[in-house]
Amino acid sequence: MKDSTALKKGKNILILIAVNLAIAFICLEALSLAFYFIKQKQFFYTRTKGKEQVVEDIERLGIRVDESIVERLHPFFGYVLKPGAFTNKKLKLQVNRHGFFSLYEYPFIKTNKKQFIIGVFGGSVANNFAVDEYKNQILSKKLQSYPELAQREIVVLNFGNGGYKQPQQLLILNYFLALGQELDLVINIDGFNEVALSNLNSKARVEIGMPSVQHIQPLTGLASTNVSPEVMSSIVQINENKKQLKAGIDKLQTCQLALCHAVTSLQVKQLINNYQQAVVKYDTQVQQSNSDTANTSIVYIPKADSVLEDGAAFDKMASMWSQSSIGMNQILSSRKIKYLHFIQPNQYYATKRVFTAKENEIAINKESPYIEGVKKGYPVLLSKVDDLQKAGVNVFNAVNILDNTKETVYRDACCHYNAVGEELLANYVSRSIIKVIRESK
Repeated sequence: MKDSTALKKGKNILILIAVNLAIAFICLEALSLAFYFIKQKQFFYTRTKGKEQVVEDIERLGIRVDESIVERLHPFFGYVLKPGAFTNKKLKLQVNRHGFFSLYEYPFIKTNKKQFIIGVFGGSVANNFAVDEYKNQILSKKLQSYPELAQREIVVLNFGNGGYKQPQQLLILNYFLALGQELDLVINIDGFNEVALSNLNSKARVEIGMPSVQHIQPLTGLASTNVSPEVMSSIVQINENKKQLKAGIDKLQTCQLALCHAVTSLQVKQLINNYQQAVVKYDTQVQQSNSDTANTSIVYIPKADSVLEDGAAFDKMASMWSQSSIGMNQILSSRKIKYLHFIQPNQYYATKRVFTAKENEIAINKESPYIEGVKKGYPVLLSKVDDLQKAGVNVFNAVNILDNTKETVYRDACCHYNAVGEELLANYVSRSIIKVIRESK
């Protein structure tokens, strides 16, 4: 009898525990549903499966989950992207054999007389401009709406890559012209990298005319004959963090319960923090390693004797930028190829633009390492516009072209535009092209 009573009591306790667990689960699921609805403005179970918010956060931070190192050292350009990376099978878009994200291999030779080839040069903004054109053809459609180009097939070739700055554009242009690349018109979209990244070069005592220290130093560090164990350990840790991040993101896509999604999102955010801490640690160790192994690296990067005073540094940046643009124009003019130079808008250079609430959240970072370069450097660049015009360069100050829209146009805290911003830029570029074509008749 006692055994029966004890057994019954045990069953009741188990039932009570099970009921409490079920209630706790339902409450947690309900809270997770509410949290998801507040964040995503849609019901979890009937959600439209698109890109997860946390994935957009990762992309905004510039974390590449699938590839640990996508750049490759290049003997002429400093660095390029890894050929074959970032494949978009639907568009047949990928990094070509020369290291540029493009629909085409280079040199691209015309297959018919109607083709009008436009080369796009610059940094990541120029690269994004070309890639957006591959996807949406905004520039092409605009140009073909004008009688001057109505019957032409617009072919856009991307010669831009993240972090490129003058004189890289000048060097790349010369190289591909030497290979026989045909061009009818060249667009150079730059300005930001020339001051923001060159300023970082100056502070790191790397020659201002060298490729971006942010991009080139990690690559040359790996190419060193004496990479420290600490640096190698950090590289391993970063790769492990990326594997865990990718696994977490994959799990987010398959979660059937809101609770699973909420817990995994928190885990992914913690992994992002871990990744960023590992990168900071890596950067510190690379700098220490570089100071110890500067004479043992197989890659030579000229160092400055000292950090230049700001006035001298920005004058040197602006002079190199303007002379490089003049050089591009002279080379292209001698071949009867039109050249247009656009100075890109940036959120850290003050204009009349009123930022949206979303932009204040995602596009303005008061701790950005680029702010000083932009605020001090852009006025010096713009002071060179008259000199460029006198030298015959078709230069366009585009810093204000985003001011008149009330929509969000920036998509990150660096310098890049969303679809609205890309369309505004494409429209401005197309109008400028037609203006130049008409004035040259």
